[in-house]
Parts: sequence; C-alpha cells; structure tokens
Amino acid sequence: MNNLNELNQHYRAVQQTRQITNAMYLLATAELKNEIQNMDFVLAYMKRLRGTMKDILSKMKNNGLMNPLISEQGRGHTLFVAVTADKGMCGSYNSDVIKKVVEQMKMVDRPILCSLCDVGSRMFWNKGYEPDYEWRDVLQHPSIHLTKQISDMIIELYLKHEVNEAYVIYTEYSSSSDQQVVVRRFLPLLRRDFLDLEYEWNYTTQPLFEPSVAEVFDYIVPHYLTYFLYDILLQAQSSEDSARMTAMQKATENADEMLKKLSLQISAVRQMNITNEITEIAAAGELSGAV
Repeated sequence: MNNLNELNQHYRAVQQTRQITNAMYLLATAELKNEIQNMDFVLAYMKRLRGTMKDILSKMKNNGLMNPLISEQGRGHTLFVAVTADKGMCGSYNSDVIKKVVEQMKMVDRPILCSLCDVGSRMFWNKGYEPDYEWRDVLQHPSIHLTKQISDMIIELYLKHEVNEAYVIYTEYSSSSDQQVVVRRFLPLLRRDFLDLEYEWNYTTQPLFEPSVAEVFDYIVPHYLTYFLYDILLQAQSSEDSARMTAMQKATENADEMLKKLSLQISAVRQMNITNEITEIAAAGELSGAV
C-alpha cells in the first residue's frame, strides 16, 4: 500500500509538471508568432538600409574619404557582445552561445566582454569570466531606445580606441529547429561584410550626396548600427522562444510517456494488492472452516 501511495504522489507530481511545460509551450508559441511578424518588417527595412550602406561605403572609398568607423585599426582590444536570454528552460540555447563566445575570446589577445541578458551573465560568472559590461532584461522587450544606448556605447569605445574591433555573437533565427550561433562584425564597417547584397542602384554617373557624402555617412551610420543591433536582438528573441517551444514540447511529451508508465505501474500494484487481499480472505476462510 505504501508503494501505491508513492506511485500516486509521483503521478500527481508529473501531472503538475506537465501542466507547466505545456503552458510554457503554448506561451512561447504565441510569443514567437508575434515576434516573427515584427522581425519580418525589420528584415525588409534592414535589406534596404544595408544596400544603402554598401552604396555609400563604395562611394566614400572612390572619393578618397576616410572615416575611423570604416578603417581597420590593427591589433588591440576586441569587444565581444554576447546575446543570451533573460530566462532559462530553453534547452542548450544559452550554453551554445556561451561556448561560442569563450572560443572566440581565446582566439584574441585582449578580449573585452559585454553580456546582454541575465542568464548569460550568471553563466559567465560561473565559468570564471567577469563581464566588463552588462545589460539586463534586454530580450524581454527589445526597444530602439535601449538598442541605441548599447550601440552608442560600442561606437564611443571604438572611437576612443578602447576597442579596435567589435563582434556580436547570437543565435540566428531559422524557421527550422536547427538554430545556429553566429558571429557578426559590428565595427569596423567593411565592404566585404556587404558582399551578399547587390548595389542599391546601378549608377551610370557619379551620384551627388547633399550636403556631402561624409556628412550623409556620419548621419546614417549610427542609425544603421542601431537597427543592425535591433535586428540581431529580434532574431535572438525569436530564437530563444523557438528553442523554449521545442524544449517544452519535448518535456511535455516525456511527461506523457512517464504518465503512461506510471499508470501501468499503478494498475499492476492495485491488481496485486487486490489479489493479495483475496488470497488472505480465502486463507482466513479455510482456516476458520478447519477450526
């Protein structure tokens, strides 16, 4: 009987866990649907913006104009911006990003670490890496205002030569379950980072920029970098919810399998107890008849 009580308690505990995992799966599914709609708009905007940036970069080189944001500054401090999650229960999502960041940091002499989101910061501390810069609750509600603050900080560090390169490491969203951790250059802006795009316009003559190509560049670059990072945060947010959705779906399926096994065990124990009781009653009847 005690064994049956333990099985019933275990069964109820698994039932409660299944309710939680299934609720989280449904919540992640609903959030992902909304996030994909927002991401589609930003992706279309970024395609045009990157095409414009490619045009301007090519014209600046042709006109002999230079800017520190498009010039490689040589060896020095390298900034790695790690985009993880603010919440757990999303499988290996966070550990995959941390692993990639650590690999990249070991490849340079003087790495600087900027951690975005709570879970990543805690995991870095546990591994013995102290983030130089930390931002909390970034993926809960990504906003242009917050993204601009982070982007401006990176630009300031670069212009002050406190860092010579900046990379963002995050999980790129894919409609399939195969999410990939990628490394994207943030600064400097190099033309080879735009090779996947065609030129926005096929000019037959030299275009004119008003008031000048340099002033247009100075105006558009902070805007571009802000939206570049915003696009990354949206993709990371969608990847996080996709990973959580997959993890919670598997957890729910595992709970269902466990409930089936427990149900069979409970039925077997009940039947065995009933058989034992019948046997005891029959034995008692035979004993009383003999007396």
